[in-house]
Amino acid sequence: MKAHRVVVIGAGVIGVTTAHALASDGHQVTLLDAASTAASASSHANGGFLSAAFCAPWAMPGLPKQAAAQLLDRQAPFRWRPDGSWAQIRWLRELLNACTAEQFGKHRGRMVRLALLSRACMNEVVSTTGIEFDLRTAGVLLIFRQSPTQQAIDRRLQELQGFGFDARWCDADEVRRLEPGLSNATQIDGAIYVRDDACGDCERFVQGLLALNLSRGMAFERNASIDALELDDGGRKLRAVRAGNKRWDADAFVFATGADTARLLRPYLHVPVVPVKGYSVTATLAPDAGPMRAIIDETSKLAVTRLGNRARLAGMAEVVGHDLRIDMPRCEQLVQQYEYLYGELPDVQRSYWSGLRPMTPDGTPIIGETSIQGLYLNTGQGTYGCTLACGSARLLADVLADRPCVLDPAAYALDPRRRA
Repeated sequence: MKAHRVVVIGAGVIGVTTAHALASDGHQVTLLDAASTAASASSHANGGFLSAAFCAPWAMPGLPKQAAAQLLDRQAPFRWRPDGSWAQIRWLRELLNACTAEQFGKHRGRMVRLALLSRACMNEVVSTTGIEFDLRTAGVLLIFRQSPTQQAIDRRLQELQGFGFDARWCDADEVRRLEPGLSNATQIDGAIYVRDDACGDCERFVQGLLALNLSRGMAFERNASIDALELDDGGRKLRAVRAGNKRWDADAFVFATGADTARLLRPYLHVPVVPVKGYSVTATLAPDAGPMRAIIDETSKLAVTRLGNRARLAGMAEVVGHDLRIDMPRCEQLVQQYEYLYGELPDVQRSYWSGLRPMTPDGTPIIGETSIQGLYLNTGQGTYGCTLACGSARLLADVLADRPCVLDPAAYALDPRRRA
């Protein structure tokens, strides 16, 4: 395989894992980021789930009706505010068109297969590097305040076990044995327990992996906000990128630029990715308090992880453009949902955060080459950036090297035919 000079743009979990995979293949990699530190955007304080089992597209049967019913509910996890852009309207239309059982099954399968590849790649990275990032491998509990029908439970478990997950149903007593902190929650009927899922601190992982690669000679350019692309051959080949008076040329450029990808490349490509805003709250816990593993509350959609001595509460999905303002009532809503389950959340070192997750209409990330020679994409992982990062990086590296891939690259390419 020929070694290339590669510029990776974006130093979040997708960009840094991509840079690592490419450097491991022997490429000369330069990593650029618009911020002064890595993992400063969506990788900074996200939920930290490493959950292949619950990786699924938004676009599912029943979503249009559910979303319409929640539009006027200020407490609903989902919120939409028009930003006046045709791109947002087009994205919503494509999302609604994908809300069929057939489309959901296809895209769910693609996401899970990528997530399982990512789990294997993540395990390899952790075992070979020894990076510490509060990794907790105690599984994920999907809690139900009102138990589904036995038929629904059996169907869900059959699907999960069909993908190879170690999944089972737990009654309320077993849930409380697994999670003693839930003893105060008055209404828990049971949970689906996936033993082989995990969680960890995404920011720590990114910064640890970057530090390792910097020690091996990778270049990292901070405060490099790309403002121009240099194309030649009639606009068919990308030669260089610019940030102010700085210029980088290379054989290949990977845009791992998250929610900014569509805006950055709009003059050259249509990238169907919009920002979906989410929130998190982080607080320090007593050693015997709070969650012992990752939790998802099916009713409120609250996601909770334990990261060392901290609880991370994450949730909400707002299609509101690039608005990053922290809506404190939304954050307090997360706290209230947590306190219903676990009791009082300490005020000690409590912090609030909002971030923009890059989402495609069908949920499947966009990974691989484009119609512009030398321009590659790795974006659109949505709320599953941590879960999909290492697998996405491996797939991108395989495509760039033009070698056989474990997964079908066409299923993740920037090509409308992948929806067929």
